[in-house]
Order: sequence, then structure tokens, then C-alpha cells
Amino acid sequence: MPKISHIEPCDSRDLVARLEANPKILAKVLEMLELVENAEGDLRRADEAERRVIEILRGTGQEILTGWAEQVA
Repeated sequence: MPKISHIEPCDSRDLVARLEANPKILAKVLEMLELVENAEGDLRRADEAERRVIEILRGTGQEILTGWAEQVA
């Protein structure tokens, strides 16, 4: 799969294909989008939003490292 660069725009089809190939990462991305959109309507304070962001990022980091370890092994 082509690499996605933060400098050059990516083809959204490539991004979708890569996320579909990594469903756990896709779930984390969707969770982040729901947080940004305040989909549940329960985020009223910055400290609560910050706590949720930290939880999501920690979980995402775990998923990424697990996927990396599986690829290396």
C-alpha cells in the first residue's frame, strides 16, 4: 500500500482501504471522530474531553504497537 504523507494529500480510497485492513485502528479513529463531534452530547468540560482523548490515544497506541509486533514476528 502507498504510504500516506503529512505533506502531500492522500487518496481517500487508499486511506479507507488501509483502515478497513486494520479494523481496531478504524474503531479508534471513529471513536476520535465521535469525540470531536461530541456525538454523545456529554462533553461540557475541557477536563472531561481531555481525559477521553488520553484514553483513546493510549488505546490507539496499544493497538498500533500490537499490530507492529505482529508484523515483525
